[in-house]
Amino acid sequence: MLRAKRFYFFDFIFVSTMMALIVAIFIIMSDDESQRQQRKLVERTVYNSFTSTLAQAKSNATLLFELQYSDPAIITLLDQANKVQDSPENLQRINQVLAQHLQPQFDISSKKFPSQQIYLTNSRLLLHFDKQGPNTETKANNRIGLENVIENHKPSFGLSLKAGRYVYRYFFPVFNRANEFIAIVELSLPLAKIQNYLADGSEVKSQYLWAKRPLLALTQKNNVYQNTPLSKSFLISLNQRHENTDKATLSANDLEKLKQSFNADQRAKLLQLKKFSFNTSINGRNGVAVFMPISNVYGYHVGGVMTFTPTLKLYISTTEFNVITVMLALLLLVIFLYILRKSNHLYEIKASFQRFLDALPFPIYLKNNNNQYCGTNTAFHEFFSVSKQKLFRRDASYDHKIEDFKVSMSDVEDADGYLAIESDQIKGDEDLTYKMYCFAMAERGMPKQGFVGYINDITRYKLLNKQLKSSLFDQSQFMDILPFGVRIFNLEGHVTFVNKALRAINGGKVTEFLSSECEAVFSCMECHTSVCALHKSRILKNTQRVEIIKHNEQGEALTYEVSYHPYYTVDKKIQGVVELTNDITINKLLLDRNHALMLTDELTGVLNYRGLLNAGENYFRLAERAKKPFFALYLNIVGLNKTSAEYGEQASQNLIVGFADILKETFRETDIIARTGNDEFVVLMNDSEYQILDPGKFLRLDDAIQTFNMQSKVDYRLIVDTGIIEYKSTNHHALSELIKDAEQIVYEQSIKRGLNN
Repeated sequence: MLRAKRFYFFDFIFVSTMMALIVAIFIIMSDDESQRQQRKLVERTVYNSFTSTLAQAKSNATLLFELQYSDPAIITLLDQANKVQDSPENLQRINQVLAQHLQPQFDISSKKFPSQQIYLTNSRLLLHFDKQGPNTETKANNRIGLENVIENHKPSFGLSLKAGRYVYRYFFPVFNRANEFIAIVELSLPLAKIQNYLADGSEVKSQYLWAKRPLLALTQKNNVYQNTPLSKSFLISLNQRHENTDKATLSANDLEKLKQSFNADQRAKLLQLKKFSFNTSINGRNGVAVFMPISNVYGYHVGGVMTFTPTLKLYISTTEFNVITVMLALLLLVIFLYILRKSNHLYEIKASFQRFLDALPFPIYLKNNNNQYCGTNTAFHEFFSVSKQKLFRRDASYDHKIEDFKVSMSDVEDADGYLAIESDQIKGDEDLTYKMYCFAMAERGMPKQGFVGYINDITRYKLLNKQLKSSLFDQSQFMDILPFGVRIFNLEGHVTFVNKALRAINGGKVTEFLSSECEAVFSCMECHTSVCALHKSRILKNTQRVEIIKHNEQGEALTYEVSYHPYYTVDKKIQGVVELTNDITINKLLLDRNHALMLTDELTGVLNYRGLLNAGENYFRLAERAKKPFFALYLNIVGLNKTSAEYGEQASQNLIVGFADILKETFRETDIIARTGNDEFVVLMNDSEYQILDPGKFLRLDDAIQTFNMQSKVDYRLIVDTGIIEYKSTNHHALSELIKDAEQIVYEQSIKRGLNN
């Protein structure tokens, strides 16, 4: 199926401009300055809200005092109490009367101020209303607000401790009709009320952080604040169960997340109880965290309020809004220019397309879904000798040769978007062959809109194809005559040809070889790219050889030499690799036999001196690296020449063979046994637990020799001199040195034997 991919320079400029404008808009909307402005705005709003909340609470407390405690009856009772301050009985009676008058009003006002007290001018508590339980305040508690009223006869307001917790306390002086100071009224506002006022009508959440005072040491500066356990029972009376601070209070997890997001500067300001704010997010919601210090009635900072205010992800100032408006206008202008340019180029594109079709040397045409011609080129009209006007006339029935194909859109769709038709009748009596190719047309993601077809003269290609097939047949016949296997690979490593000899070797069919991987048919066990001969020949462009073993149908192991030769095209470019497989089993057996004869003693079947050095060198290096025990035994058959002279050559050979059999039975299979001379043998023991008690004796061997002599029916006896020595890294730097030391022991024994005789 033919799919057109269009790309124009102006389209690229248009898309780039639009993307640049859009990115610029988002950058402006999300720059750091906007975030700072938004944070400052939220900080001011929170501060103003907190200030206005405290002012409103103060106004509410003043209004409640005026309405509830300015009643003449209440003033009269307070005046009486002031006059009888030293009479407990009278004060008890006045307390009961006051409670009866004020209890109904307290039940209503306690929703705002759940704790209310009346003090006498000597600071003695006269009456106490508290929704949270009995009063537990002692004289040791903070009473500065009360003392200020007693001293100045003016209202006092502020944050102070009461019953072990911080509350906002409002003290009001009470005067009688003669304007005499007679009592003090205290209204207490719990912190939860302030939190609820801050969160009223918004999603603001807050939490109090209190300073630990006094600081005992500078090392405690990191613990200058703590989370007060602001539980419902601590902030609000237990009787007032409808109060809910969960929506207004930051949870412990949220507060911990805020603490973890502090930078060094913010942490320092927190320790110093200074105001600060920063942008953050909690549970996926962006917002601004603001910390405001709180002062008590003394004017000291005792803690602060940490608030979190959710904000919009994007904040746009007035200046930025104007800039964005201008950018959007430019964006609309660019879109308008793009549409205008596209409309002006439609005709030019169509004309260019037609010029392109006319420049093609072969006939080409286009049909729509209704099988009507919608485009042709000049070569098409010249090929069929038909004019464009006559071909495209809808009301004319033109009969021409191309209708012999009778190709429709449905035929192309049935062929999966591609259809090829070959015919030798398209030009009448001419001895020519043509092929028409049809491709369905569709834009990406769109249904098919028609098809394009073109006609090509393939007469020459058919002739060449016929000649090529004949040449390939001749090549196959030649390859099958060859007595060795031939396989040809392309550059991708797939098989393109195998001859009869290789098929006989593998016993497979041609279809099993062609287009298969190398190792799928014949494995040389060297498939890694660093060792694969086929890969090396293809990359390095030189001849590679490898030997492999393959079992035939009778189970016999056959050895083959596989060589890889790169072959090239006429212009010296590598085209593939030729693999030649030759049976070298007989040659290999002869070579192996020759190698065995070189390393083995023919008489005894054990190793000769060359084989000893070849095999023993590995044991020696292993003992040298691993520090394992390693022994060398040098053995000499005594009187072998005398035996040969007295009893014949066969007797000495029998003695040598018998001794070799004794060595094979005495020592382990892992030990190396070799005949190094006519009457000399060497045994190498690796990783043995043997301990040398006498370097001239090997008990197991002596026992075996004694048994051999007892069972022997001949007159001569087997006598052996033995020398055994253990490898020492300081003395033996080569295997020959170790053997020489063992031989020296045997030599010394032979000298002693001569002296004794």
